Amino acid sequence: MNIYQSNKLQDLTNFDKYSAQLGIIERSMPAGADLFFQKLMRSHFKFLGEVSKDTAFFDIRNILNKEFSQEIKAELLYNQWLEDMAEVCKTFCILEKIEAVSFQLGTQRACRRYHIDNVPKRMLVTYAGKGTEWLPDEAADRDAFLSGEPNEKIIKDTSALRFINQWDVAVFRGGPNGVLHRTPDAALNSPSILMKLDHPSFLKNVIPGIEIFVVYLFLT
Repeated sequence: MNIYQSNKLQDLTNFDKYSAQLGIIERSMPAGADLFFQKLMRSHFKFLGEVSKDTAFFDIRNILNKEFSQEIKAELLYNQWLEDMAEVCKTFCILEKIEAVSFQLGTQRACRRYHIDNVPKRMLVTYAGKGTEWLPDEAADRDAFLSGEPNEKIIKDTSALRFINQWDVAVFRGGPNGVLHRTPDAALNSPSILMKLDHPSFLKNVIPGIEIFVVYLFLT
């Protein structure tokens, strides 16, 4: 199994030069991030929208702006977080040679079964909570997966389970040779914050008629 790893975000723009099924950029969490995201997760939210490469920061700010309190937006980490999401969006645009991305950000995840994304590539960042669970090829029974068996039958070696760390940037290649992955149990049962990026056609195909940005907020 071929995995591309680096600690520089810009290195992901070269991901297509390699035959890797998965790219991981290892990053450190900023000081104070845990406390900041705990405040954000007091309410469940889900944001969907389109973010342009040239105006990424402003697009994301506009998507989130009306839904977070002034207290949250006054936090030092708020703008830093927006800037980070913008840089990740720009990186995905450069990688895919596109001018905009489909942007999803939310606190609730529901991909219980191991799966492979039906997209060429998908970029994920878990900002809070448990990161995406994935299976190395040698630990996965792909025949069981293809025949619709439950997770217990797909996993050949539970000791080989891997997780994307918080703040790390991951690119999963789709298609038949993609990496099997899922939402970990910890994120199924409690809030987390996951950003998901796709080709701009993704949301338009899933939700026909979607505008430049749409916001859904679920309060608890």
